[in-house]
Amino acid sequence: MTRHHLILGVSALLGLIASSAQAATPLIDKVTFGDAASETAHAVDAKASELVTGGLGIAARRLPPAAPGERFSGELKFSLAVDPAIQNYASIRLWGGDVNDGKLVLFCDGRQVGYRHLGDVEILDIGTQAPPFAGRFTYRTFPLPITLTKGRQRLDCAIRASGPFAVYTQKFESFQKPMAQASRPIYALYVHADPFLDSGDAAGQAPPLAAAPTVGAEVLDELKARVNREIERKLAQPGPVELLEAQFLARAYRLDWTRAYRNPAVLKKLVQAGDVYAVRFQADPTSVFVDGSRTNPDWEVLGPYGKVLRLLGADVAPYLDAPVEGGQGSRREAYARMLDAGLRYALTHRRLYTNQSMIVDLQGIYWSNEGLRALASPLARPEPQVRRFLYESMGLAPWTGSLDAAGKPTFSSSAADTGSFRSADGYRLFTDAGLSKELGYVGSYGEILDWAAGVYLATAAGGGQGDPVLREQLLKMVRARMAFRYPGIDAEGAATMLLEAPIGWRDPVYPGATTYVQKSGWDNTPFQVAVATRDPQLMAIARQALDAGQYYAVLRDRLKDRNQRTTIGLLDAYDEWLAVKAWPKSGVKLPMTPGQPDFVFADPEDGVVAIKNGDAVLYASLYWRANCGVNRLARFHYQTPTIDRIATIASRVDFEPSGKTCVRRATPHISAGSIPIVAYPGEAPAALEGEVLPVANGPPEARYKDQDNPYAGRGQYYEAAYGPYRIAMNAGTKAVVVDLPKAAGERVDLVSKRKLAADATSLTLAPGATAVIWSPGR
Repeated sequence: MTRHHLILGVSALLGLIASSAQAATPLIDKVTFGDAASETAHAVDAKASELVTGGLGIAARRLPPAAPGERFSGELKFSLAVDPAIQNYASIRLWGGDVNDGKLVLFCDGRQVGYRHLGDVEILDIGTQAPPFAGRFTYRTFPLPITLTKGRQRLDCAIRASGPFAVYTQKFESFQKPMAQASRPIYALYVHADPFLDSGDAAGQAPPLAAAPTVGAEVLDELKARVNREIERKLAQPGPVELLEAQFLARAYRLDWTRAYRNPAVLKKLVQAGDVYAVRFQADPTSVFVDGSRTNPDWEVLGPYGKVLRLLGADVAPYLDAPVEGGQGSRREAYARMLDAGLRYALTHRRLYTNQSMIVDLQGIYWSNEGLRALASPLARPEPQVRRFLYESMGLAPWTGSLDAAGKPTFSSSAADTGSFRSADGYRLFTDAGLSKELGYVGSYGEILDWAAGVYLATAAGGGQGDPVLREQLLKMVRARMAFRYPGIDAEGAATMLLEAPIGWRDPVYPGATTYVQKSGWDNTPFQVAVATRDPQLMAIARQALDAGQYYAVLRDRLKDRNQRTTIGLLDAYDEWLAVKAWPKSGVKLPMTPGQPDFVFADPEDGVVAIKNGDAVLYASLYWRANCGVNRLARFHYQTPTIDRIATIASRVDFEPSGKTCVRRATPHISAGSIPIVAYPGEAPAALEGEVLPVANGPPEARYKDQDNPYAGRGQYYEAAYGPYRIAMNAGTKAVVVDLPKAAGERVDLVSKRKLAADATSLTLAPGATAVIWSPGR
């Protein structure tokens, strides 16, 4: 067994030092904005700001746009005291009732502290899309790079505000949106030695709850009317429908409340569409994966039309042996040729990330083949041969990648890969606990239960039960994510459950969306998985959302989006509502619901922990945005009834070194990863530029790009301390002995629910085990 000591690791340039060595100076400095004495003491230059009265009647400063249409504010400048010899942390105090999606960025000594987009150290504030913590204050904590503070007594700093960010763009003009409103009020900035800040400042309290959101079942009438308007519009248009519209009409054809139900005009419209796709393919075979009318056509190819053919079944059969209008051959033959071409392309262009893998394997591969089977084409593959790809995308088998010309797995995303990328032989897309790996825990991006449910339902012939193995895996995924919904208050003041976002690798928003069974997105409804599986626990949680009125609120908000894809995604919402409404009420609720038993969920493969301890909720990602190397950082989100804290802190990560390193770049846009870099005009360099991160060893057969390596920053053992909690996690294959510091009071391991003796000096962690040591008096 290996021994591990409860100390925090040291990082090359951050100089991350154990909090136990810093306890003598818990508060190094504090700037109180709006307080004349504090501003004078810190040489505050507030000309670009305005003084406001904020939460609890407390003074604060905010930054208006520099000029109408500008993307940035002016700067709020000040001087900040730091300790020259230790790791300093900084925290900003903000009001939890703010709704403001603008950004706040800290600059010190001409460098940007934190990264704009999905950095392991974030900018000062990423904004809010809804009130994250109504009536109370929220704190965001981050380490100040030791390259800035070493040997220094003070730093010259400034805060600048901007408008919100866009995504999936490399252009400054489209990424950085104009600043249309003033920034959030800034109350105070603290510098402290212990990563856990207890400021002692007034906290506030939650407001009285509203009974429910101000919307009810009438929203279902609006939804049905919208769906039927879309159906009428599609049937009335003279030209063919696009691929996803065809799938929409085919699904609506089976729903008795729609105007598409058993409507012969639907069949004619869908055959017309198939003819157009076939003629297009005959003229240009690349059209199966190049289509400007769709997002990512190279993932889906013509699989959605294969699904149309299976859904319509015998009803479309009379049309299939007639000739293609404007093309060559019978429909049966022409449709088969285009579906087969798409299938062959998809088999040689699979994707590794879980949602992308599911889309390719379900839409591109499985539904293409199901279309061939519906056509009774000799080009169809045996169904079990194709279902194995669904097993891989659901984490039931190792991901084997694209097929080469001989039909053999390449463990790569493309059969034409030059050798720069190869997945490990045993790499699975989900952890044993049921969470996706991207690369660690993801909040919104991990809500791929819609695609997982689609995979399961695809195997349900004739509307019956699907593959039982896929069903059990789907339920495992859902139950794992149940721990990541926590109690909150919505914009109308009603109780809700929110998706945990602050510890997510790919979550640039706060707070997360209202989520019970699953997050409602473009292509799904809030009750999809519950109704698909009729699992009693999930149906009860769906009933919890319905009884709280939040199902109606989610649908109302979804319907504000006029996008056609939203209409398509909500098609099954009415029938699912009927099923859940008829389900009997029970005491089963989401595990984080107030009044439910305390628990700990831990997943060492993703390095993530969720803890309910009385009325406190704690989330931690000990494997945190380490795309290219071991950064020895952990992310915490800790909420009590009075204070909300989000903190990036030093942690211990033990790993097997590969001998390689990753050097932080000068860009302040993103710390690592293959997301495109957006350059700002005259931007300051990243404060962490030049830090050298060691790269952990991976399987010998694996080859990954430097910036997105699932092994590069992963540890075999993690350890971090925050407030009254110490977390030790064994992600390795050998038992470890964890040395415990001396304790002045009671300690409890919340995982085993065992009290630790005051003189206990160690504990043993088995492979895959986690300990959460809670010191109530801390």
